[in-house]
Amino acid sequence: MTSHEVFKSGPFRGVSIDGAFARSASAQNPVVVTLGSIPWPAGLAPTTAALGSYQPGAKITGPLNAKADVLIVLYTEQETSALLEVFTQNNEWSASRQKQWCQYAHNFSKFKSSIEGISGDTALEQGSFGYLSALTIGAYNVALFKSELHPKQNGPKLPFIPVLQQLISELAPKLVISTGTAGAVGSKLNCGDVAICSAARFHVKNTYVSFPAINTMSAAQTQLTNSVTIATKYLNYATTNLTKLSLPGLGQCYATLQQLSGYSFVHKNTQPPSIYAVGSTPVSGPEPMDIVSADYLTVDDNHDAEGLQALGVMNDTDDAFLFYGISQMSGTKPRWLSVRNASEPQIVANPFPAGTSTTKIIDELKSIAGSIYGIYQYCTTLNSAFACWGIIAGM
Repeated sequence: MTSHEVFKSGPFRGVSIDGAFARSASAQNPVVVTLGSIPWPAGLAPTTAALGSYQPGAKITGPLNAKADVLIVLYTEQETSALLEVFTQNNEWSASRQKQWCQYAHNFSKFKSSIEGISGDTALEQGSFGYLSALTIGAYNVALFKSELHPKQNGPKLPFIPVLQQLISELAPKLVISTGTAGAVGSKLNCGDVAICSAARFHVKNTYVSFPAINTMSAAQTQLTNSVTIATKYLNYATTNLTKLSLPGLGQCYATLQQLSGYSFVHKNTQPPSIYAVGSTPVSGPEPMDIVSADYLTVDDNHDAEGLQALGVMNDTDDAFLFYGISQMSGTKPRWLSVRNASEPQIVANPFPAGTSTTKIIDELKSIAGSIYGIYQYCTTLNSAFACWGIIAGM
């Protein structure tokens, strides 16, 4: 085993196989459940729709000829599967399901040279950036984009940014939602809780020659912000009536996790997970209601070893990159929100022996967090999907 070896496929494609979080997560199997009937309010059930005039499975090689009120950007297969369970009551994300979605391939040849790690990803190998589908929620048209590009996986030229700028300019949504799993920052969030944030910060290690502002913003801990009014009526409905549907799955996650040693600090979900939203129901802690986006896998702990607690309330690897891209677009820009569920809580660890290196401390914490993520990633994301629905239903 050498330090330059990376995962060739899966959610950690391109990540070092020596990475403590990825290695630990990959050793576990996610708990996957179905929800059965969902009590949607009349007229507000998500309903599958056509993507413009495109036939299912079409490969879109020119400018996208379809519009949407909302674009939801998805990242991992388990996150996509969980959202599909909520929105379609069919969580399958198989090769056959993917063929029912359209491939977004506009200008692939233009961006190909900037994309690292094409090998091992079916869509990228076929010359497309990801998969598109559409549905409606009430009066609103919603596009779903399962991205096969990721800021931390495809190299420092960050092809994710210009490709998403192109997609957004063609779809012309009023709102872009970036959603999926994240790590809780601070002690208030439990597995399955959701934070909806309209501000983001970078926390990066790489140098981005093509996007120097990212390094400047990260060093200065500068916020990316936008103004979004979030109606609470249907978020409250989701908290009261929908997040409780995730409890059986979360119970299975807890039982599975407790078969491992060292996880007594993880709390069993005895109450329905909460949906926290900036401006109305923020997390009651000292951490700001920001999403913190790193270009490596980070984790918060009760000793604040990585210094995340001054930056935000959830940490991920995508959202700030997307929101920065939107901020740099010309003309009318869509509003944006981060909707992230805690796939693992703050890690609680005993004090480390004096003299333990920071690297060793962080690797051990990441190893602990990775096992939780590996088990909880699907069931916690059900609640992000409910939150996305609540935002759109209330528009």
